[in-house]
Amino acid sequence: MRRDALRDQGGFTLIEVLIVIVMIGVLLAIAAPSFVTFTASQRVKTASFDLYAALTFARSEAIKRRQAVTVAPATGTDWATGWKVKDSGGTTLRSQDALSGVAFSGDSSIPYRLDGRLTGGPLRIEISPATANSDVKNRCIRIELTGLPKSTIKSGASCP
Repeated sequence: MRRDALRDQGGFTLIEVLIVIVMIGVLLAIAAPSFVTFTASQRVKTASFDLYAALTFARSEAIKRRQAVTVAPATGTDWATGWKVKDSGGTTLRSQDALSGVAFSGDSSIPYRLDGRLTGGPLRIEISPATANSDVKNRCIRIELTGLPKSTIKSGASCP
């Protein structure tokens, strides 16, 4: 009687378990390349949204404080090292840590006047994945003379 009870218990055979493991491996092998593209795309989007927010904040602070405010890379001219929003006295109002997996190109700083307008002409910053990937759409942030930033998906050779 005991022997029959053990035989009737449910469970998986070794072959069934191995087949499931092989199927999971095949699905992972198919999904891995698209996941890499998805991750690179999300990094570019996140970087553009973070920079856009910093530019909007800087313009708002320039108007509110009635003094010049500048957004510039944390070190040198590489935006990927992060950036700082500083007022005319050199006080850091907001900062962004370094970003990985993205590359920036374009203007090296964005100066706002006390009325929220740009000091110079229209400025552009392009954000792309650190490693070239034709499946990931680059982003472009253009700051008009009014100081308002506009984020777009880059289409063509240069930022619109």
